[in-house]
Parts: sequence; C-alpha cells; structure tokens
Amino acid sequence: MKYSLFRFIDVFEAFAIYLICFASNLIFIYVQTLNLEGSYILKSFLKSIIDYQLIINIFLTFIIIVFHYQFLNRKKTEISCRILVGDTMVNIIIRYILNSLAILVFSFLLSLSLNFYLELNVTSNLYLVFIFIIYILISAGQVEKE
Repeated sequence: MKYSLFRFIDVFEAFAIYLICFASNLIFIYVQTLNLEGSYILKSFLKSIIDYQLIINIFLTFIIIVFHYQFLNRKKTEISCRILVGDTMVNIIIRYILNSLAILVFSFLLSLSLNFYLELNVTSNLYLVFIFIIYILISAGQVEKE
C-alpha cells in the first residue's frame, strides 16, 4: 500500500465499518433461525428488533457512504500533491477502487466464514457486497484534487 491513499488507521476503520454491517446482518439472520419455543418474552423482544432490520441495515450502509465521502474530502490535498509530483488521476482512482475492494472482500470473507460456521444463508450478505461495490464505484467519481 505504498502508493495508496489509505493509511493503516483508514484501512482499520473501513474494515471495522464493513465488518459491523456484515455482522449485524448475520446476527439478524441468526436470530430469525433460532427456535425459541419456551421463552415468549425473549421471542417478542427479538421480533420487535427484527421488525426494524431493514432500517438498521440501511442506516449502517449509510455510515459506509459517509465514511467514503469523508475519507475523500480529507485526502483532497494529498491527491493534489500526488498529481504535482507526476501521478495521474486515473492511477489514483484505480488504486482507490482496488484498495477499497480489497478491504471489502477481506471483511466479506471473514463474515462468510462465520456464515458457513453457523450454517446460515449467505445471500443477504452477497446483496450487501453488491451494494457496497456500487458505493465504491460511485465514490471513485468523487476523487478529485483540491
């Protein structure tokens, strides 16, 4: 990551945000598959939370959009400096996309291994991956110099 816009703390922050989103989705799926025959109170409590699953997932994906937006706004000066020393905008955008996708894939593979361990359905996390890829491609259009 020598030429990357991402520093270690940025990678860690993006990884944590993606992992929280995948993990929350995994928890919702796991809770839906639980068999809680004897505990009516726990079952009604979990059902009231599951009713808001879509809203919670949208909120968490919104946090990822905000992360990419703030990240690119913080890096405008660095992008300008890189262009001044001979780097091209196309190379910066390609490296940004590849690094973002690498962080996304690593966090997805970690959640995927947990999905397989718990024997849960992986399609909802695949939907999230496609949504995040679209977010990354859209945010790549936001890469600009100051």
